[in-house]
Amino acid sequence: MVRLGVFLVVTLIGLYLVMLVFGSGDLRAGRDGPQPRAIAPEKPDPRAEARRDPAPRRAPEVVEAAAQTPQKVQEFPGPPLQPSPEYAGRTPQDPAQAPPGTQGPVFYVTGNRVNFRAGPSTGDRVIGSLSQGAAVEVLGPTDDAWINIRDSDGRVGYMSAQFLSQARP
Repeated sequence: MVRLGVFLVVTLIGLYLVMLVFGSGDLRAGRDGPQPRAIAPEKPDPRAEARRDPAPRRAPEVVEAAAQTPQKVQEFPGPPLQPSPEYAGRTPQDPAQAPPGTQGPVFYVTGNRVNFRAGPSTGDRVIGSLSQGAAVEVLGPTDDAWINIRDSDGRVGYMSAQFLSQARP
């Protein structure tokens, strides 16, 4: 054990001596040698000031951004867009309507697009999905992690309670 300690000390001293003899001493110099030092700026020549053009310079003209960039209108070929048949007659601004024949409390979907399932777990089959603000009738207790619901199309299933709220969005 003593031999190992002596060997390490001798090796470190040897490395130190090699670096001292062959090293440049300036570790910041890098491979390309020492970096040039900044040269002090020259003092301005007072005669050069007299040779300058005394005419004042004009400020550049300011052009408004609207005048610089013309409005681009993108036109798409083909017929005008139509809503898909399942959304025909609906507008996005329509308030969420409670399912027909609602007898229980009405909750609203808070997620952007949330699946509801045949059973109370993510392993169960997906029955459909509901958009944010859709009204659903609650058929079971509301204090569980999954709530039994009926949507406006009459489909019955379960949705995670974290995506349902009594407050209308």
